[in-house]
Amino acid sequence: MGISEFNSRVMELFSHYPPVSERLPLPPQQIPIAYAVVILAYFFGPGFFQTQITSYVLMIIAFYRPFFTSGDVVTDYTMSSMFFVLWIMHVYHAGNKDGGPRYIGNPEKPLPGGGVGDRDSPTYLQKLKWAVRLTATPRGIGWDWQVKNVPPHPGANLPPLQFVWGQVVEVVWRTALKAVAVYVIGVCKAVQLSTTSLVADWLLDTTVAWCGAVWSWNTIGASNAAGAAITVMLGICEPWEWPPVFGSLGDAWSVRQVWSTSYHQLMRKPFQFPGLRLARFLCLKKGTFGSRYLQLYSTFYISCCIHRYQSYIVSRHENGEFAFFMLQPVIISVEDFLRWVWRKSVSPKQKEDLARFEVLIGYFWTIAAFTFTLRYVIKGWVGIGLIGGGGPDEKAALQLGLQHGTMYLQGW
Repeated sequence: MGISEFNSRVMELFSHYPPVSERLPLPPQQIPIAYAVVILAYFFGPGFFQTQITSYVLMIIAFYRPFFTSGDVVTDYTMSSMFFVLWIMHVYHAGNKDGGPRYIGNPEKPLPGGGVGDRDSPTYLQKLKWAVRLTATPRGIGWDWQVKNVPPHPGANLPPLQFVWGQVVEVVWRTALKAVAVYVIGVCKAVQLSTTSLVADWLLDTTVAWCGAVWSWNTIGASNAAGAAITVMLGICEPWEWPPVFGSLGDAWSVRQVWSTSYHQLMRKPFQFPGLRLARFLCLKKGTFGSRYLQLYSTFYISCCIHRYQSYIVSRHENGEFAFFMLQPVIISVEDFLRWVWRKSVSPKQKEDLARFEVLIGYFWTIAAFTFTLRYVIKGWVGIGLIGGGGPDEKAALQLGLQHGTMYLQGW
């Protein structure tokens, strides 16, 4: 089968979906069914039959998802990928040969007996609790499979009410920050309609791109803080189970560092897993050049595909996700090569003397790389209403920005 024939068949498959304006209301049972089937699969333990049933149900739901809408662009975009994420996580955990992941609790206060709560728990209630916990955690906090680079948790031992109050404060300031970012985007978009200067247009695009990054960063942060506050307040979780979702921006001295340390690790396991399996299938040894870069590119490719699916759900076309996500591994490969050349060209003594210079150059490189790549995806997200359509606060901020930008042009 040639590439053109493959593309025509893919387009024929997507032609069955209705236009965005003709989608039906999202059935309320879709998300509960997805979670229920995964919980039951964990409850009954790994096996060929369980995996096949789980995969079938989740893929059927994902296949039919473009027919429906929740009525909200942000909800449609962010929640539509959960079926794929749940499926990859299930396949990952089903491949564990040690009886499944173990819930070990607070590392500072280990559970009696070195950890309890696996699929072989003595009672059905304990096993069900284990399955629900496993389905609900994307980073493995309190589990023996916790992802790497989870930030230190300064509030782990705070009293629940004090922790909840801190999370509420975080929700407020992050919401305010993303509203300011959306407001600036509105001003820039209004001014951009009348500008004829290429330099001014580039500066406005760059401002919109970085404001979009601020919006994304604080949208995720506010959602995480809200989830922490609600679950701790209701007694479902303890403060130690909610470490910060982001690492320090001070560690973002390279593009690789941004994605591996500073940015959230919420989907690290499911996106890395297929690359790890593929490397093993190809007999690539762990830590080798081939294994590392196969995992790097496959991880970003999976992330790209899922984000493109999310875009298709809300707009029926791609919105810059491919350019943004697939440029990241290319940039990381280039910076890895440049760092390798640097290490080979500079003696250990010189490298120590130039350590601050190296970090400073790294920051400039990272800022330049994201200034270039963010423009693709943020422009698309603003265009489909993902940025600026997240709630009354964002919509008001965007409209106010557009009005003030228009007033500025009239006055000028």
